[in-house]
Amino acid sequence: MLTSSRAEMMVVSIKVFYGDAHTIVRENTSLLQDIPLSLRLGFPDVVFPGDIRNELYVKLWSGDFASQTLNPRRSITSFARGQVAPVSGNVQVTIEVKNDRGQTVEKVISQCSGEPEVTQWHSMVFLRTSQPTFGELVKVKLPFEGAQQWHLFFTFRHRSSKERMSGRGSDAQERPFAFAFLPLFPDGRAFLEDGAHTLVLYSAERLGSVNAEMYLAATPWLPGSQRAEGVLVPVEMQKIAPPLKDSLIIRSSLCSTKFTQNSVLLSLLNWEQLADRSVLCTVLSKFTFVGEVEIVKFLQDIFDSLFAILSSSYNQQGDMDHLVFNALVTVLGIIQDRRFSNFQPVLDVYIERHFSSTTASSHIISSMNRLLQNPTAHETASSLRSALKVWHYVVKFIVRSRELQKAKEVGLDGGVTAEHLEAAFARELRSHLSEVNRMMSTTTPASIIGTQTIALQHFSSILPELSKVFNTVELVTIVTQFANAVVTNKGKIVIWKLIMYLQVVKSFLFDNPQSRALLVENVVFWLKPLFGRYDEYVQTQPGDPESAREQARVQWLECIRLSVTVVAVMLDKCLQQLVNPEVIANRNSLKQEQDNIEYYLLTLIPRYVHHLYNTYSHIIFGLDYSTRIWSIKIRRPKELLTAVGQIYQVVPRIR
Repeated sequence: MLTSSRAEMMVVSIKVFYGDAHTIVRENTSLLQDIPLSLRLGFPDVVFPGDIRNELYVKLWSGDFASQTLNPRRSITSFARGQVAPVSGNVQVTIEVKNDRGQTVEKVISQCSGEPEVTQWHSMVFLRTSQPTFGELVKVKLPFEGAQQWHLFFTFRHRSSKERMSGRGSDAQERPFAFAFLPLFPDGRAFLEDGAHTLVLYSAERLGSVNAEMYLAATPWLPGSQRAEGVLVPVEMQKIAPPLKDSLIIRSSLCSTKFTQNSVLLSLLNWEQLADRSVLCTVLSKFTFVGEVEIVKFLQDIFDSLFAILSSSYNQQGDMDHLVFNALVTVLGIIQDRRFSNFQPVLDVYIERHFSSTTASSHIISSMNRLLQNPTAHETASSLRSALKVWHYVVKFIVRSRELQKAKEVGLDGGVTAEHLEAAFARELRSHLSEVNRMMSTTTPASIIGTQTIALQHFSSILPELSKVFNTVELVTIVTQFANAVVTNKGKIVIWKLIMYLQVVKSFLFDNPQSRALLVENVVFWLKPLFGRYDEYVQTQPGDPESAREQARVQWLECIRLSVTVVAVMLDKCLQQLVNPEVIANRNSLKQEQDNIEYYLLTLIPRYVHHLYNTYSHIIFGLDYSTRIWSIKIRRPKELLTAVGQIYQVVPRIR
């Protein structure tokens, strides 16, 4: 930056732009045209599908060149030989990228945004110090192919202020006194781990005699607190380029959608190359500890590997099902996290277009049933809860696997075999649902309520997938059996039951005339016990503190509110059918819809009115919901008119 003696201040203008970067540039061309875009040094908190980056950030941090301090005896000898002795400190570091043959890779290093890539990058020079702190950052642009053979190559030279004044330096000063290297793939498989690396410096007096094959066999950095004297150096290199006492600390950070630093993830993606089955089991066990960002970068590859393992020779007996299933649940749980919600459409596309396992359904169902066998055990409780949180995706994989299997069965034995397999799959899926119902009916220990609550929260999400397997009547039966399995009528689980009822009546299942008639009857049966006077002796236990009693009453009022909401939603949908021309034209359909209202829904009115009489000041918040019920603009039966009159008599007194 140039300064002027006449300048008194500098004014900086800042403007914030919101939205996608490419859209912002397109919409503000006059301001942002040809302005370089500086990306974060890592992935953002929310990773978007389709993001492509393949960059390595290298920060030249600090060095220790104490051994290069000027020795008086050496200085006299060097002077007699006509050589210029190095000045203490004044070290410049040069970075370049080379392949495994020692050839320099051209123009892959960038020193800042907007600047062209260079082949070599030179650091700053700190005068008269043997322990400089550089703190300089460069970026290495990595290719998607061939980077496995790359390594960073560092050379170290002494610089002098006289060199700057004369414009050129002596040959002795131009010649490096040391070199170091850093392979990008130390083990040939996983990328270099992020963090600090203390590089070993080797003598460069005979650098021309050292080839890449020779120095790549040596130790690139010091592990832990090890000193340079103890590093492994080939005998031939020990003679030509022995290690020095000097060192250089650099910090690396990978930002890539192509390469991974995690050896476990890499082993999973290349599972066919593993030595034996036990190694694969170890990899699957450790997979749950892989970072979330690393997993979402390789989403499709991970799914392909997991489902391929299920049908591989390693899993002929199915004894690896639980390991694969735990890994699958881990990935699905990450995608369901709001930070990675952008990947949910990617998962849907994968299931519909790329998922190809025809045998996965049996394995997944078996794994779920294994967890449900003992839902409160220490080793299965946590895994079961995690699986229920992604129940929707689990069932989606199951159903899609069966669809792919059916596509292969077309034309077999005139359809007899296909029908048999379809019936067997339906029985297998029903057995899974039966295990779920058995878990929902369990009352001990108390910790089971947490698992039951999660199941209630996610049950309605699996109905669209189950509708691809079961008809309407069967699906209503499944819903009814699940709801009836929950026998606990106290606490927050009752609220979650009501929320589940609300989700069901809002779903596609209530829009079907046949299933609507069945659901109205069942839902009314479930709601009837919830209306009425608050009974403290039923809702609380003797000796409960006042706070617990108040909480019980609040929960009871919340149950009433949710119940009224369920009724309101059902009435709204039933009334829409009464004005539907198709329903009006069909006498049987019209009669059924009228019966849904008159003989089922309206039976709740007396109970609700009784509830209003006994909860004067506490029901104000429920009036909004009640008015939705009474605003039905059709001819009312006598019972409803009477109830409405009673309600309007009560309302002024409440207010």
